[in-house]
Amino acid sequence: MPVPHLQPGSASLIIASPLSGKKELLYQYVSGCLKNKQPIIFISTDTSSEEIKKELLKNKIFYASQGNIIKFIDCFSHQTGNIIPDKLDIKRVAGPLALNEISIAMAEIEREFLRKNKPAHTVIFDSLSTVLMYSNPEMVGRFIQVLIAKVKNKAGSIIFTIEQGMHDEKTIITMEHLMDGIITLKKEKEKIMIKAQGIKGFEEWAEIK
Repeated sequence: MPVPHLQPGSASLIIASPLSGKKELLYQYVSGCLKNKQPIIFISTDTSSEEIKKELLKNKIFYASQGNIIKFIDCFSHQTGNIIPDKLDIKRVAGPLALNEISIAMAEIEREFLRKNKPAHTVIFDSLSTVLMYSNPEMVGRFIQVLIAKVKNKAGSIIFTIEQGMHDEKTIITMEHLMDGIITLKKEKEKIMIKAQGIKGFEEWAEIK
């Protein structure tokens, strides 16, 4: 079964426990965007952009020839205590709680995409759980709401991830309330299973192949 299609101007939340296929699904979305020459902003809170690049190459996702079609916002590297400079395709912020810096970096990248007449972009935010570890759900919810509105205003789509089992039910409901689609993953006998609310064709559990 193919992965759920992300409609332009939509916000989706992927709920998954560790090692249940979240990264594999994200990389499928990256691969799909590249095939459609659709730019991507990848916001990472728990690993460096350099590590993500290595993982993409390991999964045979090649993009270097496509003119910086992927841009990264790195919320992780500066937490190591090292001063690591930005690169042409990487903007680094102080940490996962630097919400204003994240918003500014995203706006700058979006302006660059618009100047180059790129089609509507996709934002991948991995993951909300890291932000929620250090902040209250209400503040995170307000930030997400603004982020979603900005992306939708430019006809883009945005995907958030959250770790299953790390948060109470109220927090999950708060995050789900802001989304157009909810994608849930689980692993059964080495098979990655997927189900989605708000996305047609994925109402029942099915295997991702």
